[in-house]
Amino acid sequence: MPALAHIGLGFAAKKIVPTVNVVLLIVAAELIEIIFMTLWAIGIEHPPDAAAPPYSPYSHSILMGLVWSGLAAFIFFLVNRKLKISLLLGLLVLSHLVLDFIASPKSAFYPADTGLPWFSDYTATYGLGLWSNSMVAWFGEIGILLIGISIYIITVRKLHNNKNRILKYK
Repeated sequence: MPALAHIGLGFAAKKIVPTVNVVLLIVAAELIEIIFMTLWAIGIEHPPDAAAPPYSPYSHSILMGLVWSGLAAFIFFLVNRKLKISLLLGLLVLSHLVLDFIASPKSAFYPADTGLPWFSDYTATYGLGLWSNSMVAWFGEIGILLIGISIYIITVRKLHNNKNRILKYK
């Protein structure tokens, strides 16, 4: 499942913003996927399958990746009024586009995948195609997930130990 690396980045982001709930960080990293699933459920977009290339310009195009990132940062800022956290959440949304650019076309998972379009014109698509090799794709997905979880665990342990030290001296 080529969404594991995004989850890994959400976990790893806890190191940068330890006050933010990890669920929110993961949701930000997966927001583009959540938008895609919603649009797929209502029949607007669809993933690649054996017979057809993908159609996901409103979620997985380069233009909309930039739009969703900016919109997410703006909405988070309206809610929490914390610029650093809002920018980081917007960057997590943007990280989805960056990882997809590196990985796409993801032919190891989806043989009909063509890469990322600028918007809706799939005659020109973009991506480095790193996930075209099955071994690289699985090592990449699982590796980024495991590294992200490791960073999260180390960060949470440090936070817990610091909290205990502070309580001990009070």
